[in-house]
Amino acid sequence: MLGELLYRGSVKDIYACADNKDSLVFDFSNRYSVFDWGEMPDEIERKGEALAKMGQCFFDILGRATTWKNWKPTYQWKKEESEVLNRLKHEGLPHHALGLVLERPSAFKVRRIHVPKIPYVNGRYDYTEYQSRAVDTLVPLEVIFRFGLPSGSSLFKRTNDQEYRRVLGLNHEPVVGETFSRPLIEFSTKLESTDRYLSYDEAQKIAGMSDREFSKLYSLTVVLSARLRDLFAEMGAELWDGKFEFAFTKERSFQLVDSIGPDELRLMMDEQKLSKEFLRSFYRGSLWLEDVEKAKKMAKDQGVKDWHNFVKVPPQPLNQDFKNTASGLYLSLTNKLYDLQGLGKPFENAPSLEDLVEEMKRVKS
Repeated sequence: MLGELLYRGSVKDIYACADNKDSLVFDFSNRYSVFDWGEMPDEIERKGEALAKMGQCFFDILGRATTWKNWKPTYQWKKEESEVLNRLKHEGLPHHALGLVLERPSAFKVRRIHVPKIPYVNGRYDYTEYQSRAVDTLVPLEVIFRFGLPSGSSLFKRTNDQEYRRVLGLNHEPVVGETFSRPLIEFSTKLESTDRYLSYDEAQKIAGMSDREFSKLYSLTVVLSARLRDLFAEMGAELWDGKFEFAFTKERSFQLVDSIGPDELRLMMDEQKLSKEFLRSFYRGSLWLEDVEKAKKMAKDQGVKDWHNFVKVPPQPLNQDFKNTASGLYLSLTNKLYDLQGLGKPFENAPSLEDLVEEMKRVKS
């Protein structure tokens, strides 16, 4: 099944599929990454297997038309959102996942899509390739949705911009803990060395989308994030924010790609953050993170693409309590999702989600 290693990322490795040139294998490692750093100095036991199982399960759920037909949302949809939901009720959500790799528990198979390398010329990224109506190609955006603003939300760095707030649909400066009945949608770059938040106009422009396509992507994100929110509510968790990645199909529609799990979402239960934010909390206030923030600013000021070389203080490994609890986070969330779908619990010795929350409180204190 596994062919040539095509890409080694900070969290997952991508292989060619030995028996199908049109497919790839996503192999999720036990590595983790925070604050755009890349691979951190240690690993989290069985994280990769949990992410693979969870990701494929979400694709299976969202890809079924019955998932959308059986949903009883309480949202007031706009016209195009209703049209998107009706299509989902008939067709399910298009996605690239093709199933778990049985002989490799940490992997699932996906349809191959084109991921361009964006040239960096004279201090700017050149998105010319996207202006030719690309198909079967990654949309060069991370699409972020927010149902609320917990402490640490990056949106607070941008809310002093009145025009930006207006575009998001905010008529005031929000406060920590504020929630929204409809998600706020933001866009950031996907193919640059550091995530960069974009205006709606710039997001549409670099992706080479028509007004109709951009509106459709926005509406799909609203409906998809609302469905996920209700799904997590069934698990007893609150979905505060997250991000999606999409690719253009052959028909210039959109399919969901990459994966869905706690590395892409911010979940809470009993005021505990069931997401990668738990890992980030270990490093907040550290000398390494202070150095990272300074390095990003220096690189931006100097027009340098890679800021990592400006960082002089290395990140420290997690302590053992944090590592064990982080492992439990991934395993317990997977068990809860599988159990709700009637699929049993793949990780027999993992704590319940409720017990995990209590353990997180203890570790953080």
